Amino acid sequence: GKLVFSVIHQPSSDIFKMFDRLLILDTGGYQIYYGNPVEAVTYFKQNINLINSQQGECAECGNVNPEQIFNIIETRVIDDYGNFSNERKISPEQWNGFFKSRTKQETFNPASEPPHSTLHRPGRLTQVRLFGLRDLLSKISNRQYLAINLLEAPLLALILTFITYYYNVDDPGRGGYTFISNVNMPAYFFMSVIVALFMGLTVSAEEIIRDQKILKREAFLHLSKGSYLVSKLTILFTMSAIQTFLFVLVATTVLQIDGMFLTHWAILFTVSCFANMMGLNISSAFNSAVTIYILIPVLLIPQLILSGVVVRFDKLNPLIGNQETVPFVGDLMASRWAFEAAMVAQFKDNRYEKEFYGFEKTIASADYKKIYYIPTLQSKLDYVHHNLKKATADPLVMAQHLALIQREIESELTAVGKQHLLEVALLQPATFDSVVYTKTRNFLLTLRQYYSNMTAAAYKEKEKKIHALTDLLGGPQEFENFRMAYQNDAISMLVKNQDEALRIIESRGRLIQKIYPIYKDPEPDHYIDFDAQFYLPAKHFMNVTIDTLLFNLSVIWSMSLLLYVTLYFDVLRKILSSLENVSLRN
Repeated sequence: GKLVFSVIHQPSSDIFKMFDRLLILDTGGYQIYYGNPVEAVTYFKQNINLINSQQGECAECGNVNPEQIFNIIETRVIDDYGNFSNERKISPEQWNGFFKSRTKQETFNPASEPPHSTLHRPGRLTQVRLFGLRDLLSKISNRQYLAINLLEAPLLALILTFITYYYNVDDPGRGGYTFISNVNMPAYFFMSVIVALFMGLTVSAEEIIRDQKILKREAFLHLSKGSYLVSKLTILFTMSAIQTFLFVLVATTVLQIDGMFLTHWAILFTVSCFANMMGLNISSAFNSAVTIYILIPVLLIPQLILSGVVVRFDKLNPLIGNQETVPFVGDLMASRWAFEAAMVAQFKDNRYEKEFYGFEKTIASADYKKIYYIPTLQSKLDYVHHNLKKATADPLVMAQHLALIQREIESELTAVGKQHLLEVALLQPATFDSVVYTKTRNFLLTLRQYYSNMTAAAYKEKEKKIHALTDLLGGPQEFENFRMAYQNDAISMLVKNQDEALRIIESRGRLIQKIYPIYKDPEPDHYIDFDAQFYLPAKHFMNVTIDTLLFNLSVIWSMSLLLYVTLYFDVLRKILSSLENVSLRN
């Protein structure tokens, strides 16, 4: 019930005689013979009246020379000098005429019913299973592929952890490696994100281009493209889950990162799945494996540079960066979301910090207000008071200072009561005088005292918690060991932004807090926090506050879903085809 096409060159006599029927098409598609293969020799001999035209095979050995047929068909005209010319004696049309005149064509009545199809196309879920099983068996049979992909992750983890395993050999008080004093922990977390991206790209970059011949052969079956892609993603995501699991297992063991295994694995697995989607997109869009592997560094370099680590977002080219929040180009990078999630989770969600985060947040917020925020407002207020009436004063600058003071004090009114609303309304060049100045300055002093009291109360509560934990753990040394096992000084300094020279800046008529972003609540007027500051502990989404870890992972999965849509509809391939057509027309 199947048609078999076999390509054979110069068949021997025995093979030639095994053919049931021989059909010959001449140049231009003209049919010139159909029938018994052995009788073909006599048929063509008789048409040109050759001697021994009745003899199709050798009388002595019984062999048939198929080449005779082509020699007869291609017989050339001899010119006046006795040489063969390029002109054939008998044209394809003439051979076709001989065939039609000497062969009786069989007639067939057309069938009244359509032919019965033996093809059964399975359902989409079955196709997923079959596609996946075929791909899985192909990968399992390739032992070199399996070995490289399974050993790659732990090997890279060993190399990375060996390099970042730092302790001060000259410090006699430490006595060897401790997690708290490893200054390379931020570098480790950043490089682990890049490694996850790299592994996800390399494992998926050739997946579709490797299947191109199979897909072309199966195209006439009209199988489900979605089933094919889901089967691919299932296997790739499983491979990424295993790779990132092995990586985190080795890294957390060597670097002694306790209690955060599942969190770090979830982050790296999410990033690796995003890289799988990028790899499948370029694998479906390009026709050369060499081109694909050249593109991998091109895809990784922006993830490195625009992650907020190699070059800080506030130090980027002003055309693409800004001083206040993460710029748009940073929000496009999965590495930015993953690294921020890793840093915030490692600092905020470890067992030690969970006990004290609330107290430290209150202390840090109050310290910022009384050390940086309120003195800045006082300085601007004093500047306006001393210069407003001077002839040399710039009215625009005075108005801007007063507008900023008014706006910032309005946001603080809920802390001390609404009775100061009238005085705030008078903070304008036309109504500002010494009385308004005095009342405003007294308000700022009251506000500073309020935050001082808040700090003292939070410190008192924190001390109570420390004493309780010390008693529970069995003494001060056990409490210190507990802190050293879960807290890292380098990560703490990074998420608190304590190495930033400018702790507070002025931008667009507002004072922007630069220090302690890890303790800062998201802005209440932000509908979606895609432009929030780096290292915020939570984000706003549709007026709901969401933990940074969950929010950032959701953003990366959303980016992966978008890449699936572009993969399904071949968006990248269509864009490249359009660009090629434009270049050809030009």
